[in-house]
Amino acid sequence: MALTPRPHDLLRLTGSAALAVALPGWASASLAACPWGVVRRAPHPPGLIPVGLRGSQRWQRHAVLVPAGAVTRRVPPEELNRLRPRLPRLAVTLSSVALRLTAELGGDTVWGPVGSVGFELATGQAATHPGSDLDLLIRTPRRLEPSVAARLVDAFAALAGTVDCQLETPCGGVSLIEWARTGGPVLARTGHGPELVDDPWVLA
Repeated sequence: MALTPRPHDLLRLTGSAALAVALPGWASASLAACPWGVVRRAPHPPGLIPVGLRGSQRWQRHAVLVPAGAVTRRVPPEELNRLRPRLPRLAVTLSSVALRLTAELGGDTVWGPVGSVGFELATGQAATHPGSDLDLLIRTPRRLEPSVAARLVDAFAALAGTVDCQLETPCGGVSLIEWARTGGPVLARTGHGPELVDDPWVLA
């Protein structure tokens, strides 16, 4: 299938046999039960997608390169923001996030849950627990003023659950809290590793 995968997209895979690499036992078992992975930021040759596999334990994380032909479905985070997590606290937090983003950024803002909440919503496989944070991605192709970022940080801090938010900028992934506090320079997560940039909306 034709793909333009981006970091944090959830990918349904055909199974471990199609990966053509040796996997830890837990990773093979995890793929057999729930054949999904998440797109990572990492260098990769044409035709291969950097993907992270997860198991039931927090330490069970494994990086692989997946052939594009082994992907049968792609679910970006923004397709998940109207779904509700199974745990009430996370469901309330996600609903509140939606209201605050609309109030601050407008109704056309592109965003969605990532991390364990996003994985659970995309796959139907339980991945959260009562202490789970809500990891969030906001796509910000245009500059987000630090003052607006600061208002979002304050709004998220008042919610029922902890929100860990990343901005997807032209230079890479940037922490909402870090951008709100500093206004640059800021650490951007890129496909070639972390980079310190003055303004993540200005490509060098």
